[in-house]
Amino acid sequence: MKDKLIIILFSGEKEKINYALGMLATAAALGRPTELFLTGKSLISFLDKKNNFNLNYSNSDELFTSLLELKTNIAICSGALAENKLKASDLRKDINFNISGLTSILSPKNSKDQIIFI
Repeated sequence: MKDKLIIILFSGEKEKINYALGMLATAAALGRPTELFLTGKSLISFLDKKNNFNLNYSNSDELFTSLLELKTNIAICSGALAENKLKASDLRKDINFNISGLTSILSPKNSKDQIIFI
């Protein structure tokens, strides 16, 4: 099995978010296991108060949809939920978010995976 690409997305900057989505979509399309871990202010950029995407790039929605179709694991940091005053019930219902913490990424089982922090 190929090593997984995990992107920890902390930044709320639209350019960085879009590039992270592009990197993950490319890796997933090439058959590589992928995971997007949303933390910090990046979480707010994915959801507005109506649970819609709040991204400015024309292809961001398409890239994120591709990630879902290509079975990218989408995880949300439990600490980021609290930091942003959100609950799991506030998240979109049409996306299967995995709520976890850094231990899920930094565990020994992921020691051969590639982790990128943005």
